[in-house]
Amino acid sequence: PRWRRLRLVGRRAVPDLAPNEEMVVAQLDDRAAMMRAMQDVDAVVHLAGATGNFDLEMLFRANARCLFDVFEAARLSGVPRIVFASSNHASGCWPITERMTPAHPARPDSLYGVFKVMGEAMLQYYFNRHGIRSVSLRIGTCRTLPIDQRSLATWLSPGDMVQLVERSLLHEDPGCLVVNGYSANTRLKTFDPNWGFLGYAPRDDAETHVEMLRAKGVDVDGPWEWPEHGGSMARLPEKPTGL
Repeated sequence: PRWRRLRLVGRRAVPDLAPNEEMVVAQLDDRAAMMRAMQDVDAVVHLAGATGNFDLEMLFRANARCLFDVFEAARLSGVPRIVFASSNHASGCWPITERMTPAHPARPDSLYGVFKVMGEAMLQYYFNRHGIRSVSLRIGTCRTLPIDQRSLATWLSPGDMVQLVERSLLHEDPGCLVVNGYSANTRLKTFDPNWGFLGYAPRDDAETHVEMLRAKGVDVDGPWEWPEHGGSMARLPEKPTGL
């Protein structure tokens, strides 16, 4: 409700739109529809994409080709700012003992992470060549509640997600910024998430849900389960590419 107008884009219509919301039903690979959606807007929040469970072809189509179409439509329409849902899997192969910051070189733990790194690099290009300001959010486990031991460190609550996006939109000049997207978790494994620059002050802590996880049989008291920041993604077998 704090925003004058929100234009939503998705494959299916959202029911019960608020008075300040309008809907564009379209696929991301429909460049004409993307151009229409970009008209007269001040910023794009790009949250769409395929997750790490898809094969190479789907990941490329959604997280590379369509990503370019969205960014390029924004450029051609004169949109001055982009907020991009990147992922902590862009740096997931760093060992858990490393005192991580977003300034570390990327170490993707999967093809999914590779395409997220590519999205961040594309935004660096759009900043350098065209002056488009952007914030890439290396989001952790963005769910209603934490789900396992790892998410006690990586959880991003819905409320904190909204605040992080708003801070990214309202900052006077973020340049081309990469930040981690977590809540204020007691077990946070990132040394400096780089979000203070935006004025982001997370309010939630996954630790308040430890008893819920314990009751479900999740080991929340033993040694840390995964040796890399990316958790299981860094050790999953690669899917065949069809080559």
